Amino acid sequence: MSKPLATFFVSHGSPRMLVDPCPTTEFYAKIGEYARKEGIQGIVWMASHWETPLDTIEVACNPKPDKDFVAFVPPETLQWYRDYQINASPKLSENVCNKLKDAGFNASLNPTAIWHQDVMIPMRWMYPDYRECPPMAVMSVNGRFDPWFHLKVGLTLRSLRAEKILLIGSGGGIHNLYTVSWHRIMFYHDTATRTKPIDPELAAFAASMRESVNRNSGPQLGNALGRLLQHPHFLKSNPFVVPFMNRMQGADVLHRTPEHFLPMVYAAGACSTWDDSKYVNAFGGENWEMDTQLNANFVFGLDENDTIFLRSSERDEKSSEGSYAEAPAVPRLVAAAA
Repeated sequence: MSKPLATFFVSHGSPRMLVDPCPTTEFYAKIGEYARKEGIQGIVWMASHWETPLDTIEVACNPKPDKDFVAFVPPETLQWYRDYQINASPKLSENVCNKLKDAGFNASLNPTAIWHQDVMIPMRWMYPDYRECPPMAVMSVNGRFDPWFHLKVGLTLRSLRAEKILLIGSGGGIHNLYTVSWHRIMFYHDTATRTKPIDPELAAFAASMRESVNRNSGPQLGNALGRLLQHPHFLKSNPFVVPFMNRMQGADVLHRTPEHFLPMVYAAGACSTWDDSKYVNAFGGENWEMDTQLNANFVFGLDENDTIFLRSSERDEKSSEGSYAEAPAVPRLVAAAA
């Protein structure tokens, strides 16, 4: 069996991420570099902008899918977005769907689903030329928002890593559209300028995300991220709570609903077996938009000898300290946090 690929969680951010370079877009580009180096054969996305009801999960299977709209970008970027031809693979979609059904999921193919900017934004930096893009499939988030459901989805598709299929979850680190400073993007097409300090509760949750990834591996990784939905700053009294969050006796003030967080659990789930304990999980940089939206990024199941994401000093630390589970040093990526 070949060395399994790493998996990734990316924050897609606002449409301005199609335009404005930052640590998150640097991370997208590094994924593209990693994919080319490893000779990947396909990409399977879990996309936060697509939810399915009850216990269902769907996989898009249209070979020529439509895309959603995008705004707040210059004409040349809009033209790129419109012209981009998604390399959607019905064969890969069917393979993903069959694996999920074999594992007991209520999974089905959707021939009419459109692709959203939660995939297109990272693709702008990973594969700006659609002719170089490998075959891709995209699946939904389940609308019951159960983290353990999405963890199992990742575990079910884990074998694809050894087949050179890249697994990526696209969402957001902190995503609450009720609190962002909309005037910055609407009037100035600017999401980077900060107009108020970072809220301490948001900063605390962001630190917990990084620690959950950096300090855990194997089964502990998935467990740590699944429990983050019960973090004291993730759960707050909220009238827009969904039934699952009600059962957890709270609602999220950072995400409102967790659809943007659960793709991280999916990506981590594919690296959450005991066999994955020998690999590195690391923070991939972040940037804030519109004051309260955090675009945090992570890589899971990374080989300790990686030369794209990890610095040489960290690889030396790994060699001298033993396994990651025994010495959970915090990896620092080349793309520093904003």
